[in-house]
Amino acid sequence: MISYASIKAVHVTAVVVSFCLFVLRGIWRMQDSDRLGARWVRIGPHVVDTILLASAIWLAILVENYPGTHAWLTAKVIGLVVYIVLGSIAIRRAKSPGVRIAAFAGAIAVFGYIVSVALTKSPMGFLAWV
Repeated sequence: MISYASIKAVHVTAVVVSFCLFVLRGIWRMQDSDRLGARWVRIGPHVVDTILLASAIWLAILVENYPGTHAWLTAKVIGLVVYIVLGSIAIRRAKSPGVRIAAFAGAIAVFGYIVSVALTKSPMGFLAWV
């Protein structure tokens, strides 16, 4: 049986890689770089995010924490949806550079919130430390 620690390590690694790829793609998008068209850039983030989601579900099942039953996990899921929407605007949908930059900055802020919720196990996130 695979241990909780192993699955969590995969999850945390996927979080870091996913975020780094998002930042890289965001920078390239703002530069209108041709690199965004590379096959690995189009496919890689989906593979990493699939691993991230699968490990998150596996962890939730292992420890019997589910969105809707624990406020902090519900906050993470809601934050994830907001992060995905803002990321999609920043990378693909925004027509103007101003909207693109605002969505990119917003996505990074929401990512920080999600991480802080994970660390504090509180829907207040980093505000729980204040």
